[in-house]
Amino acid sequence: MNRIRWLAVIGGVALHTLALGCLWRGGPVALTLLAHVLGSLAWGHGVAAFLPGKMQATWWLPAGCALVFPGAGLVASLLLLDALRHPPRGQNETRYVIWNEQAQGEWSDAMPGGAAGQSIVEILQSPRTQLRRNAVLALRDLDPQMAIPLLRKGLQDSDEQVRIYAQNILSGMLERFEGGIKELEQQLRANPGAALPARRLAEQFFELVYLDVAGDDETAAHYLTQALGLLERAAAAAPADREIPLLGLKYALRARDVATARRWSARIEPAQQNSQHVLPWRMELAFQEADWAGLRALFAAFAQGRYFNPRIDEVVRFWSAGQAMKQ
Repeated sequence: MNRIRWLAVIGGVALHTLALGCLWRGGPVALTLLAHVLGSLAWGHGVAAFLPGKMQATWWLPAGCALVFPGAGLVASLLLLDALRHPPRGQNETRYVIWNEQAQGEWSDAMPGGAAGQSIVEILQSPRTQLRRNAVLALRDLDPQMAIPLLRKGLQDSDEQVRIYAQNILSGMLERFEGGIKELEQQLRANPGAALPARRLAEQFFELVYLDVAGDDETAAHYLTQALGLLERAAAAAPADREIPLLGLKYALRARDVATARRWSARIEPAQQNSQHVLPWRMELAFQEADWAGLRALFAAFAQGRYFNPRIDEVVRFWSAGQAMKQ
């Protein structure tokens, strides 16, 4: 805050004090009003320096509040400043729906006509090139699980700039993955018996497969094998960790390794077997084993537990309808 702003704040307080003194002592009305107005303008110009960014140009907001009443207006303007500097939670969150129509670098929150309800997916299919470019750039702030499938769409775009943006962002995300993997590998070499880095490294390898960025089926199978081996190390180091067997079951099912999946499933605690988090994976295992009787029993356990999972609910209804037709 520069010296002029500070002088404006001090002058505003002094003039408001003068206006209050005139009111208290019954001074001239003209002097009271002049001191009040000039004090409010000076105060507004000074305290606007505390507003973020471009909002400093809206000095008239605190000045208008200060005009409410000598002295009390200053308090009102301070409350307004605090509200502007600390907006309610949610207003500062990243917005993943893009309305920008302007040239790159000139971001705007203005919504173009007829754009209400558009998502990034819809904008990536827009005939307007600039909208697609802005939508792809917005993917930098998304979680990789959400962003990478959309970036793949961007790689197939007809506009070269969209393809370049998508490739650069995707490459950056993959570099961060590789950096995280190297860091975890160093931690594991430094402490081979530690469970946490082994588990996290396994999760990183699985994430590469889950996001379909492994490159080919052979590489994906290699990553899954590494992930399962790391989980074995983590389980040996932390046998009380209840999450590791579930991860092992998930990863083995993704690898289509039924025997390994069965072993991991057996290591899940009995109290967890029919929990909402474990049941879907036990269902997948029963399906891969073609154990239809076991699958029916798991569906019954799911219904008995009154769990909420729209995808499984749909499968259960389809299966129940098929069984009813056979009877």
